[in-house]
Amino acid sequence: MKLFTIGDSISQAFMSMAAARTDLSYSTLLARKLGLEPETNDYRYPDWPAGGLPINLERIMRTLTQRYGVDISGLEWLTVIQTINGVLDEAEDYYERGVGRADLPYQTPNGLTPNYFHNIAVTGFDVADAWLVTPEVCEQELGLHQRTVPSDGYLQGPSSAFYRTALKVLNPSLKRKYVKYSALDWLKTHAKEEGVENLVLWLGSNNALGTVINLKIQQTPNDPNRRPHTLSHFERSMRGWNLWHPADFEAEYSELLDRVDKIMENNTFDQWKVFIGTVPLVTIAPLAKGVGSSTYIPNYGFYYKYYTWFPFEEEFARETGKHLTMQDALHIDNCIRAYNAFIQQQIAARNAQHGRERYFVVDIAEALNQIAYKRNNSSPTYDFPDVFDYIHPMVNTKYYHADQQGTLKQGGIFGLDGVHPTVIGHGLVAFEFLKVMKDAGIVADTDLPWPEIFAADRLYQEPIPLMHEIYGRDALAQHIVGLIQLFGSRE
Repeated sequence: MKLFTIGDSISQAFMSMAAARTDLSYSTLLARKLGLEPETNDYRYPDWPAGGLPINLERIMRTLTQRYGVDISGLEWLTVIQTINGVLDEAEDYYERGVGRADLPYQTPNGLTPNYFHNIAVTGFDVADAWLVTPEVCEQELGLHQRTVPSDGYLQGPSSAFYRTALKVLNPSLKRKYVKYSALDWLKTHAKEEGVENLVLWLGSNNALGTVINLKIQQTPNDPNRRPHTLSHFERSMRGWNLWHPADFEAEYSELLDRVDKIMENNTFDQWKVFIGTVPLVTIAPLAKGVGSSTYIPNYGFYYKYYTWFPFEEEFARETGKHLTMQDALHIDNCIRAYNAFIQQQIAARNAQHGRERYFVVDIAEALNQIAYKRNNSSPTYDFPDVFDYIHPMVNTKYYHADQQGTLKQGGIFGLDGVHPTVIGHGLVAFEFLKVMKDAGIVADTDLPWPEIFAADRLYQEPIPLMHEIYGRDALAQHIVGLIQLFGSRE
């Protein structure tokens, strides 16, 4: 097996709040670069019809545009929520009661049911979920053997989207022999049976992401006698942690690497390599918008007085209390910096133990630091691929916006959930992985099919002319943010 991917929502190509376009993931771009043919036995990944799970914000905004045009006026506002609910109902019907429901095996468009995928990234996975979450855990949460049919809720979308997604990814055939197979169990199986040449391993974002989704910090307790990774998946979930203390993260990530190391040492392919992504600073994601006065922090860049949800300004943050302070943001980022320092140290130490480079760090965190627009005072320092030199409009990390004429005004790297990459953003992630893969001798160059990538990015090619309503109407903005909060709490 030339490429196997374990990760979270980014590796699954979560876009605009939905697991929907794994075909456009950075991982799929890497597979093509390695000469694999995606959607075949070369490199399989799940397809997500009906807009994906749990909700597709781009689908919502395009449906609103189709119905109301470039403005929502007068009495039309009375029907907006009903229109949004109609979009959510499509996904709810498909994944709760239709052919995508949890108790039916996954089927490819040609009617086949695979036993496994090559990309087994799952939306919402934190580090320990790589071994704690199994199809059995998902079935337990979904109550599959209780013969119950979920009710059609209002403004809900598919229930238990995390578990529905994980079940389809980890056991698409629903065969009982795979019911206890975690992501690492699949890695172990492939390593022993056919050999895994290249493993992409990118986890850790969900050990901090909830802080910017909910605008509050619920940190793990740093109890040396009871580290979070020693608890069950459900025990961890009940505690509601959204930021791992660095010591807890180190213990959890060490356990991950110990398990991966043990598996790969029994790999039937001797020249195996593991490419590990670092954890991005979540405060760079435009969902949490910096407002108020800014302060330059040496070596770190510019930070703002408050961080609130993207459509709103300082007055909203101050009056509602819905914000992180600059001190909060620095604390979150410093925790993540500690995570990444530990990852770097661990990889160096493990390579020394192996006597050769087995593990390679892909520093996505540093790349995004350089791309960040506001953190770098509107002057990103990232060295974009040459194709970006004369594109117009240029993309940046601000929250997506387009005018009523359908011209992109800002953004283009993050989708409408303000957290996950667009198609172009995935191209940049793939570019970063290819730099390291080239140095490792896996690929000859870092070239990507950029014209195809840009052409596939509908947010860039067909900007949404109704975006101004989010910025100009607090009611719509709060509905969109509310959906991100509701479904993003388990990302």
